Amino acid sequence: MTPTRTRLRIDRLELDLRGIAPATASAMAHALGPALAQALAVKAGAAPPAPAGQLDAGRIAAPASTDAGGLAGRIAARIATTVRGESS
Repeated sequence: MTPTRTRLRIDRLELDLRGIAPATASAMAHALGPALAQALAVKAGAAPPAPAGQLDAGRIAAPASTDAGGLAGRIAARIATTVRGESS
């Protein structure tokens, strides 16, 4: 069975990255797209994300020393959980 393709359009994404080093924040922004695509990948038999107008994925705590890839993955996972309507 091939995975179902679903399109999700994100018009605006607001991230408050206070306390994150500028270089880390920039690298995280570049890594977020692929991390989000992976986190939202629809697995065979799973329900696709439900349409929604405006979502608030809440907050995540960022440790003082964090890498861009890990931060992008955590943000992407939180967004994916919210889009799917799962509790975090």
